[in-house]
Amino acid sequence: MKRNDWAGGFWAKAAAFFLAVALVPVLLSYGAALAFNYSGDLRGDFYESSICSSAVYREMSHVYDSYHYYAENGQAEVLAKYDSWYPADDRSTNVRFSIEDEAGTILFDNHRTGDVPVTGWWGEMAQDGVVFRSYIAVDYPAQDSVYRARDFYYTMTRLAPHAAAVVIACAAAELFLFIFLARAAGRRPGREEAVAGWQEKLPFDLYALLLLGGGGVLIVAAVESAESRVDRYDPIVLALLLAFAALAYALFLAFWTTLCARIKLGKWWENTVCCWLLRLCRRILRWCWRVLCRAWGALAGFVRGIPLVWRTAVGCCVIGVLLFALESNHADGLLLMLIAVLSVAACLLSMQLRRLQKGGEALAAGDLTSQVDTSHMYFDLKRHGENLNAISRGMSIAVEQRLKSERLKTELITNVSHDIKTPLTSIVNYVDLLQREHTPEQEREYLAVLDRQAHKLKKLTVDLVEMSKASTGNIPCHIARRSVRELIDQTVGEYAEKLSAARLEPVVTLPDEELYCLCDGALMWRVLDNLLSNACKYACAGTRLYIAARREGETVAFSFKNISRDALNIDPDELLERFVRGDSSRTTEGSGLGLNIAKSLVELQKGTFSIAIDGDLFKVGFALPRTE
Repeated sequence: MKRNDWAGGFWAKAAAFFLAVALVPVLLSYGAALAFNYSGDLRGDFYESSICSSAVYREMSHVYDSYHYYAENGQAEVLAKYDSWYPADDRSTNVRFSIEDEAGTILFDNHRTGDVPVTGWWGEMAQDGVVFRSYIAVDYPAQDSVYRARDFYYTMTRLAPHAAAVVIACAAAELFLFIFLARAAGRRPGREEAVAGWQEKLPFDLYALLLLGGGGVLIVAAVESAESRVDRYDPIVLALLLAFAALAYALFLAFWTTLCARIKLGKWWENTVCCWLLRLCRRILRWCWRVLCRAWGALAGFVRGIPLVWRTAVGCCVIGVLLFALESNHADGLLLMLIAVLSVAACLLSMQLRRLQKGGEALAAGDLTSQVDTSHMYFDLKRHGENLNAISRGMSIAVEQRLKSERLKTELITNVSHDIKTPLTSIVNYVDLLQREHTPEQEREYLAVLDRQAHKLKKLTVDLVEMSKASTGNIPCHIARRSVRELIDQTVGEYAEKLSAARLEPVVTLPDEELYCLCDGALMWRVLDNLLSNACKYACAGTRLYIAARREGETVAFSFKNISRDALNIDPDELLERFVRGDSSRTTEGSGLGLNIAKSLVELQKGTFSIAIDGDLFKVGFALPRTE
């Protein structure tokens, strides 16, 4: 068993749950003792406490009520009844009392010598011009509310000295158990992830309603019972109150544990009746919306399928039917009005048709800038005018692309001839020099130039062949899982000397997590080699080369950023063309094929390649499929 697996065990959670519930009665009992002690009820004598006063009032309430009721028939009659109702040796209650008038004359008195006067709230009460004084029989002949209140008072007195410490300890224990149950909710021994129990399989809102509603009913029932029975200090009633409180807390703990477990499991909202109802309503609304859309589409399609002339005819027929459906005496005037409306509509229609005709004639004449004004056209005429405008824009774009293609083709022929002619001319000239008289030092110099130009010509030839294969997809590609960190670190490491010679500081930014992409190792090396070689040739010395890779959805995005040595007054798309370089004078080394080859190789590996220019900032980005 792993460490702390016991915390997710059933018995540990059950013990914590029942211990938390069992502490509630203890906490409430000692809390009551602490409250009575803080209010001062336990600091004096029992007969001076509010506990005694409330019990006495309950026993004396029927005395007050009977006196008020019978005093209307005469005070003497009431006092005569009291002699038989409340004798001095009454063993049904422990309360004795005396009644005095305003002059201090005793009208009735059934207390005996030795009975203890009540000095609390209800020890002396004035009513209807008389004063009631309460006493408690010293021998306590009855087990009434006063008797039970005395036992409750002494119980609170015994609990009071340790009440503060016990309350703090119980509250701390409750807090610890509360947090423990929250952490242990949904845990199982040997399992790292949360596991749903039987509580989590029930709808959350329904389960919460049952638990919290049940706890609320228990609390309300306990409060209502306490209001009418708590002043009797009946141990059974007090025990039931504590039991109700413990049971309500148990229901709340059950709700708390399932809430914590559902939060750990995630998507707790889905397992609720409200969520089910909302999903059902959403499905119904979607179905209704699809039906309405299909009906509207069918109606619109049907109307669009009717020729304009027939639609006009149908409209006229409908208007005619409505005309003749009206009263006959108004038919002539309405018919004239209809003819006028139709005449105006026919004129507007002819004007719009003429506008469309002019737009078509302008396109036929080759005026690609002509646009038809459709702001005041409607229905089919408006769509036809928009189609003519779209044709004009499409033809303009096609012409621009054709001109650009012709220009790039011309530049391609010029650049290829220039890049091949330059090393060949050097080779021919230096071979001619070798055939003449020369010193050994000159021979070594000539051979070095020939070697350099021959390698340049060889590289150009290899690049041409590789570019041709890459653009046609004839290079074998073996896709496999590769580490992005290893690819970049290996390439940057091998280019360390060249970067140092070019005075470029590489700044590599990779995520903490290990990234893997699907690519061909050899082709990927060629892509990175071309990009780093391009940076060494054209980046501004003394600057940084930023290399980064990050996760973007299901792909791994690579980016290379550097400051260009020369101004980049060229379209980024043109840099991807063959034999095109940012150095328009073509004085730097290189064939201008590097970016085009890199783009073709990336696309061969099912990736995407792009270039962006922001002032002198040159940015290359490509993305490859990601794998775990």
